[in-house]
Amino acid sequence: AWTSSFGPTVAFESVDGPPPQVFDRLVRALETESTARSFTIVSREAQASYRVRSYLSAQVRRGKTTIAWVWDVYDRDQERAVRLSGEEPTGKGGRDAWATADDQLMRRIALAGLNGLNGLISGTAPAQDPAPAAPRSSGPAIAQIDENRPESAPGQMQTLAFSAH
Repeated sequence: AWTSSFGPTVAFESVDGPPPQVFDRLVRALETESTARSFTIVSREAQASYRVRSYLSAQVRRGKTTIAWVWDVYDRDQERAVRLSGEEPTGKGGRDAWATADDQLMRRIALAGLNGLNGLISGTAPAQDPAPAAPRSSGPAIAQIDENRPESAPGQMQTLAFSAH
C-alpha cells in the first residue's frame, strides 16, 4: 500500500559514472536505507524539495580499489544547497574496479549520503559540528560537506575525475 508522504521530498536526478549493474545496486541500497527518514524519495519527474545529482568513480591506486562518490544537492530554486562526498575503499584490486562495488559497498555509500541529506534537511548538518573529523583511512563512511565551494574542496576531491565508462 502507498503511504502518503509528509515532510520534504528528494529526487535523484542523475547518477553518473557507474555501469548499469552498479547503478542498480545503488538504487536498491537507496530504497532499503531511505525508510524511516525525515524525508521521502520520489521519482525524478515529481516535484521535490531537493534534487540530487550524483557521481561515482572507481579508482585503482597501488592495487587497491576505491569508489569515490559525490552528491550535489540542489534546493527548489536550483541553488546548490550542499555537496556531500566520500570515498569507500573496497580493499580489493583487479582489472575491473567496478566489480568490487558490491551490495554492501553500495549500502555504505547510500547510508553515508542519506545521513548527510538527513542532516541538511533536519538542520543538523555536520558543517556546524565542531567535532574533530574522523581519519579518512578507517571506520564507516562519513559524508563531508562542502558548502558551495567546489574549488576549495579537500585535496582528495580535486583528484576525482569522472568518466562515463
